[in-house]
Amino acid sequence: MRTLPFEDLADHVPARDADAVARLRHQGVVIMGKTNTPAYCQDLHTDNVLFGPTLNPHDPKHTTGGSSGGPAAAVAAHLTPADLGSDLAGSLRLPAHYCGVYGLRPTHGLIPARGHIPRPPGWITSSDMVTPRPLARHPRDLDLLLAALTTPSPDENNPWSVTLPTAQRPISQLRVAVWADDASCPVDRNIADAVASLEGTLASAGASVHRTAGPVGFAESLRLFEQLLHATTTAATDDAAGAAELAAARDLHTDDASPRAAILRHRTQTHRAWLRANEERLRLQQTWHRFFADGQYDVLITPAAPTAAIPAGSRSLTVDGVERSFFDQTGWANLTSHVGLPSLVMPIAHGADGLPIGVQLVGPAYSDRTLLVMAEHLALLLGGGH
Repeated sequence: MRTLPFEDLADHVPARDADAVARLRHQGVVIMGKTNTPAYCQDLHTDNVLFGPTLNPHDPKHTTGGSSGGPAAAVAAHLTPADLGSDLAGSLRLPAHYCGVYGLRPTHGLIPARGHIPRPPGWITSSDMVTPRPLARHPRDLDLLLAALTTPSPDENNPWSVTLPTAQRPISQLRVAVWADDASCPVDRNIADAVASLEGTLASAGASVHRTAGPVGFAESLRLFEQLLHATTTAATDDAAGAAELAAARDLHTDDASPRAAILRHRTQTHRAWLRANEERLRLQQTWHRFFADGQYDVLITPAAPTAAIPAGSRSLTVDGVERSFFDQTGWANLTSHVGLPSLVMPIAHGADGLPIGVQLVGPAYSDRTLLVMAEHLALLLGGGH
């Protein structure tokens, strides 16, 4: 088994549409073309040796984020009304936040990922956490795309259909939890102020708004996510590279707590270790379910990221003058990546530098349309509805 270098895909033309694209075509969507990503969707900037960088339409000195930075930039720049990206580790929600558009990560399993690269062309399987997802400039457009993406095409020969419920209650009757900050992934003053302002807007509209420390431990959830993430990315590793990683992992000192060591251990974990991690994931899903099912809250609002868009090409992240891990950019998004909950990023403000600021709306499984309805109400309250 061999993993193709990214350049080998320069002239690749698939023999068939990915399942998600086939669903869109079946519903009458006109496919205009492809947008840019980093190589194999593996960066938080959108840049590659074939097409170069995609820059933020609001300020080209700043990044679009990644990996679905091309789709987010195209929608933000009005090149297309909507686009399709994918999300494994915040790959679409971070660009949506940085570019000031709406991005929905649907409940996991609603939209098939067959045909999605970075699994090599021709593979049937995909990551157990990746999901195709739509971007648009308005929640109503996301709703149209969600309907198309959850309707099987004739070639799938599926005997089922999905009808997602929609909450019809006005925003004044919603119970909203706000997880505004966390020591494991702090946010800067611009983000904190925007979230606080949104809380005030919701309270003024009559919604029941309460701050929460979150239903799960941030650091523990992120640790589990990273273990599962690095496991799922090994599927297409060629045999020689896999053997080299096993050898390198065996040579690690037991007290080596470096990021490299953690990644190597996750990428070479035993099947027993993965099964136990998957059990932990299912227990985490139950914790999230109880958070919503107990009737306390309809939706949880979190920051989308610690800051607005960082400088293009930067490999560092600074939060109010404090250096943080570069990968903290997707820390808030990855609270839900491994548990499969619907998560919607929407713009709510602009910082003093004119860059967009978004938040993430999270709901229980299959509440995708409830999030879209709430986003539309919020857009109207914030003066962005049309």
